[in-house]
Amino acid sequence: MKKPTEIVKSVYHEHIAKFGEPSRSYRYENTPSNESIVYPSHVDVMVWDPEEDFLMTTLCTIGMSAQPMNGVDYRVELHMSIAEEMDEELVGELTVFLANLSLYPFMYSTFFDWWHTLPNVGNIPGYSEPRSLLLHPAFVKDGWDLMCTAGTHVKILNVIPITNDEQTLSKEKGVEALINYLFENEISYFDRR
Repeated sequence: MKKPTEIVKSVYHEHIAKFGEPSRSYRYENTPSNESIVYPSHVDVMVWDPEEDFLMTTLCTIGMSAQPMNGVDYRVELHMSIAEEMDEELVGELTVFLANLSLYPFMYSTFFDWWHTLPNVGNIPGYSEPRSLLLHPAFVKDGWDLMCTAGTHVKILNVIPITNDEQTLSKEKGVEALINYLFENEISYFDRR
């Protein structure tokens, strides 16, 4: 296994500084074998369980930022927060989902960015309706969604499961229409549905 890059080490340390030590982490090293595609050598998915004063399970990739994506000069990591305590099996399935999602931009020679929607991503563990995703920046003004480290920018993309109809709304009318729809219908970013 290759050693973590300086960027990945810095991203890891910034997460620890923000969230404290994770409850646990999962390492995924078996990237697809295709000599024409360069993947991160491994992706860790760190998990922070809910606490009394913060009732969220938070999952974060660490390692996606080791490789540049095609067409952009920044790198990314994925975050996903769910407003409940979850059993170990579901957490494990979600870490696999995020690790696989982290390979997508490399596999298809593309990039992820804030406000992108991804249609038809298949089964999202623990969700019955959503089959698409919204990649959201920070949820509050001056929230954490960007790290500047080791000479590069690393964006944090918050993964929000949405339905295929909601993704179509975003595609046809813009992401602002999607955000308004979610707000007007009191659909939480953090509740499983």
